[in-house]
Amino acid sequence: MNVTATIYRGTREIGGTLIEIKNGSSRLLLDAGYPLFLNGSPIDDKIAKLSPEELLKLGVLPAISGLYKWDFPNFDGIIISHAHLDHYGLLKYIHSDIPVYVSAGTKTLIEVSQTFQIYESYPINSRLFKMYESFDVGGFTIKPYLMDHSAFDAAAFEIRAGDTTIIYSGDFRGHGRKAMCLDSFINQLPKQVDVLFTEGAMIARSDERTITEDELESAVVNELRGKSGIALFQSSSQNIDRIVSFYRAALRLGKTFVVDVYTANILHELHKLGNKIPYPSYDKMKVFYPRWLMQKMFREIDEEYRKRFWRYGLKKEQIDAQQNEIVMLVRPSMLVDLKQCNLSNGTFIYSMWQGYRDSNYQQSFENWLNEQGFHNTFLHTSGHAKISDIQRLIADVNPKKIIPIHTMQPEVFFDYSDKVELQHDGMEFDI
Repeated sequence: MNVTATIYRGTREIGGTLIEIKNGSSRLLLDAGYPLFLNGSPIDDKIAKLSPEELLKLGVLPAISGLYKWDFPNFDGIIISHAHLDHYGLLKYIHSDIPVYVSAGTKTLIEVSQTFQIYESYPINSRLFKMYESFDVGGFTIKPYLMDHSAFDAAAFEIRAGDTTIIYSGDFRGHGRKAMCLDSFINQLPKQVDVLFTEGAMIARSDERTITEDELESAVVNELRGKSGIALFQSSSQNIDRIVSFYRAALRLGKTFVVDVYTANILHELHKLGNKIPYPSYDKMKVFYPRWLMQKMFREIDEEYRKRFWRYGLKKEQIDAQQNEIVMLVRPSMLVDLKQCNLSNGTFIYSMWQGYRDSNYQQSFENWLNEQGFHNTFLHTSGHAKISDIQRLIADVNPKKIIPIHTMQPEVFFDYSDKVELQHDGMEFDI
């Protein structure tokens, strides 16, 4: 029986990943991502508010029969690799009868984001999988592997359909705090599998310096050592590796680490799953309650989420008085709170992809910091694999066929192997 695949988005694009694997009448979708780009430009936030009909015309929703809520369901399941919108953001349009398989960490991150209305809330017909434990979906047997990535609890998958073996790398790297996961993944995989779908987000950024999270932590310490004033840093609240790096740096400097109540709840919920990550009961960690978030919490969010950290709370007046001893996570929405503090001559560390800084919202935030005399610096490392790690994965697994995805420059893969096959969005092909 022929096993086929269709990459609906991702053959020449980063983000918005959707890959269908078909085994006879069984259909499996790998990720259901919202795109990062539309017609070659970053997608406007207003697009998400359009009707499904308009989204289909634009191609934001690929034309896939049997997938969406207005169609008769005809997929055995959807596998979500991790909790980034460009891998799960289309789930709101998926038919509720189709099961969505996620790890416990991914489910938690999605639910906390929805609870705090960071992203739109909608029901998901979720089923939990455990790393390294195989499970069956229709005519497929799937084994998930924990991977090192900027999204917590990210997974890669080994998928068996009869005698055919498919590897989907998801998004991965080998320079984070779980770098050993890549080694374990490579060592456990069967060799000479039929096809390897591998990401290549860093291919177009080969000149970008990639450091480890440990090196980033030390760079933060070196940047802040001996400086007066508050240290503010901007990072994703869901990039747990990065939160840990700044927390450890704060401890090394003898400073208090401060996160907002949304981030505190993420850390708390993930810790409840048995993960050894810092959360507000840890030494020298405090919680700040931004005004806009508190207003939302009093109106629309269960009081449990705001009350659980009262004892660790830090008020604006305390931040003002203790600013020389604080390392604090911030975002542009907290500007109104920061303006009520008497902050000056501190340090601002931007620790995200530089492309996000182009928005007027972000620039207004950073301009205000500059006006207060803040020293502005950039310390970041990618959540995606270095070229050398991609090459190592290809060489050690030695697949019969390599399909680049999640990359702007798939043709560069020809430099790494003569087994590379380039595909086109929406075109079915034999595995």
